[in-house]
Amino acid sequence: MENNWRFYVYLAFFLALGLLCQGLRFLLPMLPPPVELFLVGTLVNTVLVMAVAVTHRPAASVIGLVLPITAFFQGHLAILPMVPVVGLGNMVFAWLAGRFLERRRVWAVPFLKGALLYGGALLVIRLLALPDRAAGLLAFMMGWPQLVTGALGILLARVLLRRLAFFQKNSF
Repeated sequence: MENNWRFYVYLAFFLALGLLCQGLRFLLPMLPPPVELFLVGTLVNTVLVMAVAVTHRPAASVIGLVLPITAFFQGHLAILPMVPVVGLGNMVFAWLAGRFLERRRVWAVPFLKGALLYGGALLVIRLLALPDRAAGLLAFMMGWPQLVTGALGILLARVLLRRLAFFQKNSF
């Protein structure tokens, strides 16, 4: 209990870092949408994995629930019913990737997140009867790019965590 405050400090730090990564869309407005999707997605996934790995608490995955809410208000997640779908995908991704970070099975986690997001997107498309163009774009965004950004996020998090000796010394 004496180190409980550290968890909240790290949680706030990683939440702010995740929000900053999402804000890159405003700082780099000239990036084509696919490049933006891969860059921001990879950085956000990195932050999610690092939050759980550094705090050693699955509760840090709650950051994954907050980020899609802000993405919706920023206009980058245009369909409200996708907010809980993305939030759940982020939360499961962060918790499992943090848990299996040093094991080979960590590479299955992006596939699980991709399946959750793609299945959720198809459900939303069907429930809302989205037009073909919007449905295609949403299905693409929640499809194979999630596998790429998830895997790159895990890879980047592993590299950063190994390089940052501070986090290894100050574990909870």
